[in-house]
Amino acid sequence: MLRLLCLLALGVLGSLRCFAQDKPYLPYYSRDTTQLYQLAVAQRNAVKAYFVVPKTGSGDYRDHYRRVVQEASDDVYNSIRYSALLDPVVEPFVQQVFARIVQANPQLPAGTRLVLTRNPEPNAHAVGNGTVMLNIGLLPRLENESQLAFILCHELAHVACRHMENGLQERLMALHSKELKREFRRIVNSEYNISSQVKALVLGFSLNNNYHRRQFEKQADSLGYVLLTHTRYEAPQAYRALQLLDTIDEPENPAAIPLNTYFSCTEFPKTFGAPAKPASIFTVKAAEQTVLETTDTLKSHPDCGKRMRFVQALAKGQVADGPQPASPPEYARIRDASRLEVIQGWFDYDCYDHALFDALQLLPQQPQNAYLRSVVQLSLYELRQHMQDHTYFEVVSNISTHNAPSFNALLTTLHALHLEDFKGLSTCFAQADAPAVPTNEYALAGHYAASALAAETTAPPVVALKTQYQQQYAGGRFEKLLFPVPKPAAKRR
Repeated sequence: MLRLLCLLALGVLGSLRCFAQDKPYLPYYSRDTTQLYQLAVAQRNAVKAYFVVPKTGSGDYRDHYRRVVQEASDDVYNSIRYSALLDPVVEPFVQQVFARIVQANPQLPAGTRLVLTRNPEPNAHAVGNGTVMLNIGLLPRLENESQLAFILCHELAHVACRHMENGLQERLMALHSKELKREFRRIVNSEYNISSQVKALVLGFSLNNNYHRRQFEKQADSLGYVLLTHTRYEAPQAYRALQLLDTIDEPENPAAIPLNTYFSCTEFPKTFGAPAKPASIFTVKAAEQTVLETTDTLKSHPDCGKRMRFVQALAKGQVADGPQPASPPEYARIRDASRLEVIQGWFDYDCYDHALFDALQLLPQQPQNAYLRSVVQLSLYELRQHMQDHTYFEVVSNISTHNAPSFNALLTTLHALHLEDFKGLSTCFAQADAPAVPTNEYALAGHYAASALAAETTAPPVVALKTQYQQQYAGGRFEKLLFPVPKPAAKRR
């Protein structure tokens, strides 16, 4: 009988686990920030305790050292306090990968830990006290768990080699050296070409600084690869991880967004996309890049191609080259959840153009995803609000050659909009699917945004949605954003 009850219990737990995995993921939010605050304070204190001000050197050097440590500890505090992600799905997964690496490498310094952040930029970095900061933006760009493990091993190698503190001391010693001060005084007291001489001095200092930092990166790749070989993960994936990093600034999906499909309809028959410019009868030579712009001389990280060749030599040619098979189910689920967290991260950082872009890129694969549709409406709503407040260009990026063509195409559209256009954009987008009853905070907030774009905020349906949100989700994620409390008028003196 007891055995039967145990089997039944296991069956129920298994069913609940399957149900939990099938339930659509929504970006994590908690009103309780106590744990974030405690973690942030602990890490800030740890950074201050780790970086001990040297007893030698000039007074200026030691004061500068204190200021750098103070800034670094404040940066760690703010990063954790306002962006650490403690969700029940992604965070436990990356912590498990990190723990396996540390367990397989007992020679690593004690007290190392991992903090996952909401930062949508695809990056990771190590803090001097042994903490590795992993941005959520990196996870969707990797293909499997082993590639993630190499990234973490690389950062742990920085910790083990004490690169941050060594680099800090080297830079400050060089900056406060008698030789540099003497050369600066000579330039200032010279009669001609003072500006060009100062530029040359700064360039030389930068090149020397980057040389040391690039050496650190090479060491971190080398030791990181060794750390990876001690684990259960596939060491050949280190090479593929570097391949992916080489294109990390490009969008995951390079295809152009079908703006006419989403935002053009009978009520708003607008055509998006500028016609091709006619060929000029004049031949104009394109601007050429300088040597420094076409090489990686001034980059702190070596070119990924060089890093890949170095890792290939370490691996004796045993590398994973090119796109890898589809992610295992567990990591595929982490990638999908991370993509949504990235979009929400852009939105929370007031980067509504990026949030809109990423949501529209995902919609063809998930056309009925209620969260993605809500983000589109919320982004349009916030963009219109900023246009009304004359702060539009604070939240819309500039068109740049550094952007992907598809992102520039969206920016071109956003820069050409007028205030009254947002109603039409929202109306056309809402026609793509039948209106559904909002079942969560994101859907209700998106429904409110669409209604507020279509009518005045004082209209009864809009007021009703506002009341519903404030009753169901008091203190929720979007309350201050959608319903800001008016600032009291300044008293006249």
